Amino acid sequence: MGLTSFLLLSSVALAITAQAQNCPVPEPGPNMNLKGNDILQNTFPDGTTVSFACDVGYQAAGGSPLITCNAGSWSPVRLKCQRKNCGSAGEVSHGQIDYPQDTLFGDTAVIICDQGYQLVGQNRLTCGKDGWEGRLPRCEAVTCRPPPMIEHGNYNPKKEEYYEYRDVVMYSCQNDYTLNGSKSLSCSENGNFMPDPPQCVVVECENPKIENAVRIEGPPPPYRYQYTVTYGCKSGYIMIGKGTLVCGIDGRWTPELPQCQSVECEDPKIENADRIEGLPPPYRPQARVRYQCKSGYTMIGQGTLVCGINGRWTPELPQCQLKSTTPATTTTTTTTTTTTTTTSGKKQTAPVTPDPNGSSHSKTGIDCSGVALCGKHHVGPI
Repeated sequence: MGLTSFLLLSSVALAITAQAQNCPVPEPGPNMNLKGNDILQNTFPDGTTVSFACDVGYQAAGGSPLITCNAGSWSPVRLKCQRKNCGSAGEVSHGQIDYPQDTLFGDTAVIICDQGYQLVGQNRLTCGKDGWEGRLPRCEAVTCRPPPMIEHGNYNPKKEEYYEYRDVVMYSCQNDYTLNGSKSLSCSENGNFMPDPPQCVVVECENPKIENAVRIEGPPPPYRYQYTVTYGCKSGYIMIGKGTLVCGIDGRWTPELPQCQSVECEDPKIENADRIEGLPPPYRPQARVRYQCKSGYTMIGQGTLVCGINGRWTPELPQCQLKSTTPATTTTTTTTTTTTTTTSGKKQTAPVTPDPNGSSHSKTGIDCSGVALCGKHHVGPI
């Protein structure tokens, strides 16, 4: 055998060996796996064709699912897998389906009923491998069972079977009973009447005991719910609080009972004055006192004071001002009077004329300054 023949046989053997080389487990594309029993094998003979299938929740979106082992290598994977889209779940009468942004495998949709309707069934659907999983629920009109009866009371209107959404019943109480709570109840969207039913109770407030006060408006006891009375204080007392009271549902008067406090006027504090009439404190309304300024002081105002029902003296307290030593300024008027003098046992009469400086002079030279009533004053011997 020549060298050429040997090399030719070696090449053929190598080619046959290369062509017969097995392939390993193929690498799948995203979201897929080998189909059928192929997933159990570790090696694949040359020329083997295998198939891929999309994972659960994914569906083929193009490309062949087949690949082939060729001389130890697999042909390219062409299959594309994407999440399954469930699409619309249908329609719900008197309700709506709230979808997420997409309706892909694993997403959840929520069913919401219109106001006045309630859900019968599950309120959620999940997008599964075969579409939406679960049964589509329905929305039925809300109904309420009749509300409860209350002791010493009743309600209207009455229905034997059921009430529809937003139906209203009104409660009332028997005589001498008062309704405590909501008068009206409404059939709500949860199938119950709301709010809680009221109660019929006997409400009576005690006779108000307010010292030094009298009832001026309102009936005598007993006092039922919402009865109103008005009180006023007796003479010499002033009210602290409000005189009009209302009997509340809790059997208490509102607002709180007032008080009648004794009215007193403070002891007048008048500087440089003495009380010359009236009793010492305390001073009740109508009490009367009289003050006089001390010597050398002049009173500005009135000295007689009366204690008022508001606890204040009337008129306002006077003031005692120090008398001024400066002669009072008078309007200059020329007046001629006469004065009688006695000289050596003889009476003399001389005219007296006030001068502009406030002094009075007679023509005989007699000075009358400092005399209170110079024209009427008798001047003795000089």
